[in-house]
Amino acid sequence: MHEQGRFFYGDYLLREAAGDQRQTVRADIGDITEREDWGPLWAVRVPWLLKTGGLDEQNPRAAFYDLLLKSWGSGRRVHVGGALAVIPAPAPDHAADSAKRKLFFPGRGKLGGFSYLFMDPEDERQTEAVFYNFLRCEQAYLEGTRSLIPPSPAKLSPMVTVITAVFNREKFIGRAIESVQAQTFSDWEYVIVDNGSSDRTREVVKEYAAKDARIRLVENDRNIIALSLNLAVRAARGKYIAQLDSDDEYLPHTLEKMTAALEANPAWGLAIGYYELMDEAGNSLPEFGIIKHLEYNRNNILRVDGAGAPRVWHRSVMLQFGLFDEKELGHYGEDYDLVLKVGEKYEVGRVHEVCYRYRRHADNTDVLRDAEMKIYNKTLARLHAIKRRQVMNLPSPKP
Repeated sequence: MHEQGRFFYGDYLLREAAGDQRQTVRADIGDITEREDWGPLWAVRVPWLLKTGGLDEQNPRAAFYDLLLKSWGSGRRVHVGGALAVIPAPAPDHAADSAKRKLFFPGRGKLGGFSYLFMDPEDERQTEAVFYNFLRCEQAYLEGTRSLIPPSPAKLSPMVTVITAVFNREKFIGRAIESVQAQTFSDWEYVIVDNGSSDRTREVVKEYAAKDARIRLVENDRNIIALSLNLAVRAARGKYIAQLDSDDEYLPHTLEKMTAALEANPAWGLAIGYYELMDEAGNSLPEFGIIKHLEYNRNNILRVDGAGAPRVWHRSVMLQFGLFDEKELGHYGEDYDLVLKVGEKYEVGRVHEVCYRYRRHADNTDVLRDAEMKIYNKTLARLHAIKRRQVMNLPSPKP
């Protein structure tokens, strides 16, 4: 039984004053990050571990992650039925109530899905090294640089189209619009797709559009984020597509800096900047610093959850890849998936300035989305990327 099993794990009981509470560990979905929760008790098949040469002694801080990646694959990680252990409930952790904990969730790790942003540098270095070894073993590591030039149509007007998908954001959509109107760069249009809002969102957008012909509203009654973004891209006339979430804001220089960088670097298929966090009222949250995602590269992006914001794409490149995946990633992970695809073929450039303000609040879509769905969708995007990379790395056929 379980002859292919290499890593064994299971559920456990959390002992509390009110009684034992069953803690269910999720079945293996092929997660390749270090942020998955495997419970407090696990075991490995010793002959297999010895055959692999044991753990990576050069990267001891990532030893458990190395073990997980070596056991990756269909049927190799086995969920054992029943509770395997009883552990005492942890003492209240006041750090869990910190602003970081509240802002960066859901997900695994001490700070949730974005825990790698706060990693000790040596932990990060060793974790990356173990991950790159895994990609090479799976024939999914991409070597070299990307030199392809994205198709560049004749001069288009406007140069950039800002797109936003919105649902029930009457409180914030006006601030997003005004942040675009305040740009130092003037050659833009703004396409806003409403996903069937039941509040006054459409009315608010129409009020702005009536006064500014550069703003267009597309009415859509299906609340599927990937679908709405695709409707916006198809309606766009610009050479570049700039994304802006309905509750976030640009800084005045955003479009000027991002488009200038793309124009100066014709090999870039996508430009990504830095962002800062703000609260519901729009006040900056300096305790988090600037979120740079400096760990980004086209291999490490398969391990981390993002590459930053804002994202400004070549519209022609988006069309090459069929736009955002409506079928499998309609409600989450669609932009991450497209970043992976673009980075496999074109250069993803970085603009090393804060060009985006990311608002965190209780009604934030990231907060309300189901945590399990978010992890599943990101994992699915990664698994698809591994398969694409394996094909890319196949030797060229002999003439």
